[in-house]
Amino acid sequence: MKNKSLLVLFIAASTFLQAQQRCGYNEVIEKLEAQNQGLAVRAIQEAAYQFAQENGLQKSGPLYKIPVVVHVVYMSPNENIPDSLIFQQIQVLNQDFRRLNPDTVLTRSEFKPTAADAGIEFFLANIDPQGNPTTGITRTAGQPSGFLPIYDPFTDNVKKSALGGKDPWPPSRYLNVWVCNLLNGFGVLGYAYPPAGTPPNWPADSAPADSTVQGVVIHFPVFGPNNPAATGPLTSVNRGRTLTHEVGHFLGLRHIWGDGGCAEDDGLADTPPSDSDAGQVCDFTKNTCPPLSGADLPDQIENYMDYAADSCMNMFSQQQVAAMHFILENYRKPLYESGNQMDVNALSPAELNVFPNPNQGRFRLHRSGWTGEPITAHLTNAIGQRVTEIKSIPAGTHFDWSTPQLPEGIFWLQVSNGMRHQTIPIVVQPH
Repeated sequence: MKNKSLLVLFIAASTFLQAQQRCGYNEVIEKLEAQNQGLAVRAIQEAAYQFAQENGLQKSGPLYKIPVVVHVVYMSPNENIPDSLIFQQIQVLNQDFRRLNPDTVLTRSEFKPTAADAGIEFFLANIDPQGNPTTGITRTAGQPSGFLPIYDPFTDNVKKSALGGKDPWPPSRYLNVWVCNLLNGFGVLGYAYPPAGTPPNWPADSAPADSTVQGVVIHFPVFGPNNPAATGPLTSVNRGRTLTHEVGHFLGLRHIWGDGGCAEDDGLADTPPSDSDAGQVCDFTKNTCPPLSGADLPDQIENYMDYAADSCMNMFSQQQVAAMHFILENYRKPLYESGNQMDVNALSPAELNVFPNPNQGRFRLHRSGWTGEPITAHLTNAIGQRVTEIKSIPAGTHFDWSTPQLPEGIFWLQVSNGMRHQTIPIVVQPH
């Protein structure tokens, strides 16, 4: 099975110019199941989908907030991508998972009722595993070991310092994202492992033995929007949505066509069946399977879990969101609850509030329950540039912020009195 998977992956890679294989998910799963019979991946997916069918969107209260560490592993200077591209990629990820992406208007009318805000946000980790401040970015001059001098899904060598890559930070506390020259551009743009665990009806040894393989690997030219290395065939996937797709796998989602024909499915009722992926194009006439029930809907090529061009991917469905919530609650809970990601000097939500949020560049910053010297605040954009002057806000009062010239996107409000501080994401919607 492992050799078969390797062949499948490289055959797909060899036809890259005709149909780009943006994801090695299915081959990775075949490899895992061959190595560890009884792997719980499929059972987790079945439980998640049953939860989605029965519960739909039921999450209320705080968002899921997930710390990310980006490991840049490079063999040449152009692979050592800049911080600015990483900041922009995190912004794209947040927009896509919160359904704040500007192209939601392109979701077709038949799918708008089921398109959903996933209620999941991502931030670059600010505390490393030893408790020290960090940017959430590591850089490693890599030298892959193995039969071929490449980074590949079958040895996971980019994830191991001993194999010329970079060891992960604890996967239970961080979403590890490795950015490298994956297969030297043979056509696989990324891969991720779905969550490993042991549902009650599975034996205790069902999960993969090596927890350090958890995370996401992305081919460096397609990391970040408008990456200058995304040339030629890669221009169709140059908006940073390969990471959105792979994080969907990390949170338990399958490809919407179920990696098979019309008889296969991803298990979710609000992603219509399809007999194939979208082939990196935006063919809105594609309708390949008869309906399982109800209306005859076209293939949902705008779904992030298809293989369409980035320009026509713009949604998760309600049941996909419910399935991801199930995975977070049952198999990745330490990831968003990790105490090591909480800044002990941060202001609490009760002391510092912003509303409305999202907004159109006008909002109120309100502080209460904290006495002392005035606080200062400023806004920075996704690449760390300060976009407003510092403001001084007396204790126990509020400040009305008006920056209507801000473009749509995610900005960061940084507030401090020199000892205590907080960073709040501000979402600016289209004016």
